[in-house]
Amino acid sequence: MPHNLRVATFNCENLFSRPRIFAQTPATSKELLGYVAELQEALKNDIFDKARIKELEEKLKGFATVNDLRGKHDSNAVIGAKDWLGGVELTRTGFSDAAVENTARVISDVDADVICLIEVEERSLLQKFHDGLLYKDFLEPAGKSEYKYVYLIDGNDPRGIDVAFLSRIPVTSFCSHIHETTLYEGKTLKTFSRDCLEVELVAPNGKPLHLMINHFKSMGYSSGNDLQSNRRRLGQAQRVAELLDRHNLKNDYVIVAGDLNSDPSSPSMQPLITKPNLYNTLLNLPASQRGTYGTDSKQLDYILVSDALKQHIQDVKLERRGVYSKTKWVPYPTVKNTRTQASDHAAVIVEFLLP
Repeated sequence: MPHNLRVATFNCENLFSRPRIFAQTPATSKELLGYVAELQEALKNDIFDKARIKELEEKLKGFATVNDLRGKHDSNAVIGAKDWLGGVELTRTGFSDAAVENTARVISDVDADVICLIEVEERSLLQKFHDGLLYKDFLEPAGKSEYKYVYLIDGNDPRGIDVAFLSRIPVTSFCSHIHETTLYEGKTLKTFSRDCLEVELVAPNGKPLHLMINHFKSMGYSSGNDLQSNRRRLGQAQRVAELLDRHNLKNDYVIVAGDLNSDPSSPSMQPLITKPNLYNTLLNLPASQRGTYGTDSKQLDYILVSDALKQHIQDVKLERRGVYSKTKWVPYPTVKNTRTQASDHAAVIVEFLLP
């Protein structure tokens, strides 16, 4: 009996929490930040003024909390800065933002068995997004299954721009490459700007499915020890090509997916675009329909598949409705401008019919 498999990749761009303080009016934010500074100072005193600390905590309720690792700062004992361990933490926003809701709408409509997600802050946030918004408000009401497997490993980007994935099919193993380094003109740098996250799953027909999730170096130049982005992406593509050599692409189910930040014509993409037995699935679409970024024609997002999977492709499409456009397509009614769009990237979707 044939088995259906749908795989997608989506740079969701906005799965980041935000301090609730900064969602207020400028005057309110300034006042609250003043209380935060005062609370921080109060917690440095040799003897705590507990009445004042309690008063400040009440003023900051819903906006900041004291993370007390030993549970002592509000005890009845006379204590001070040397007797406790912790700090003041800003409360992060939930998922009421229109852009994040549209992100959930895209993922729900894509309805993939496995979806690679690019630009996600952390795993706990992704789990909360799945449980509290994606499944509760979109998947479950539509009679769609939850994602049992919610994975993210912190990568090399100090801003918390990580790669992640959601899966309904079993995960058997995964491997991170954040530790790998490359020598550029005498400077040792991390090979991957974020990560090349390798995942092994069980395809619906029981065969292993090997997935490599990537977010290559951004298109702009960086300062400091980071060299030009094209050279960084070339090195990243070369390393992924090396990892592909561990597989027999004629027989093994292998996918390279994510935001590779270069058009297929770019020299930095050639190690993958010209890789024998590896296929760019968007070639199934007319050239004018392959643009995945913004409203132009650039393909930055990819699902590259081994020949073993290429022969089972049934459909390739893009979900663009989460991207705001005035004329090129009709976005979701809830995508009213670039502020409310789910992302400036379309989701790439490939459907397979496996034997």
